[in-house]
Amino acid sequence: MQQVVKRVTPDCHLLVLFLFAITYCVNILNWVFYLRYLDDEVDKSLIATHITFSVIGCILFFLFASPLIYWSYVSANEMTLQTRRNASCIAVSLCFFFHDLPVGWIELYLVWFHGWRSILSSVSLFIVWLCFAVGFFGSWIGYTWFLSRRLQFYYSTYQ
Repeated sequence: MQQVVKRVTPDCHLLVLFLFAITYCVNILNWVFYLRYLDDEVDKSLIATHITFSVIGCILFFLFASPLIYWSYVSANEMTLQTRRNASCIAVSLCFFFHDLPVGWIELYLVWFHGWRSILSSVSLFIVWLCFAVGFFGSWIGYTWFLSRRLQFYYSTYQ
């Protein structure tokens, strides 16, 4: 039974890759169909900041983060567990700090002060905050592993 479940369920690397790719596409579509028409209601610098971080996030994801995630998925048998973990944590942290953190707060601000105006904007907010949660916990766990390794290296009694 466990082998059947293992074959049916996708790997978490592929799920994260798919989630982030969908998020960036929905963010760009949200700007194309909704946000750029809010010039009279919302400050132009906020909309410019949103598209700037969306484009920076897209570029970083498609050039750096997605190859790291896919590399750790494809080369799972040839890589050590630590290298796979580090590559995945670096990729998720890149996405978190350069896209999900700023865009998540911008979209929350837009919904908080301007209301739910578009279904696409609502979907974008939900997906960005889902990626925010994945990125936050992935970055935190990666940082904790890094810090615990450093503390073990410097303060271990078995050096």
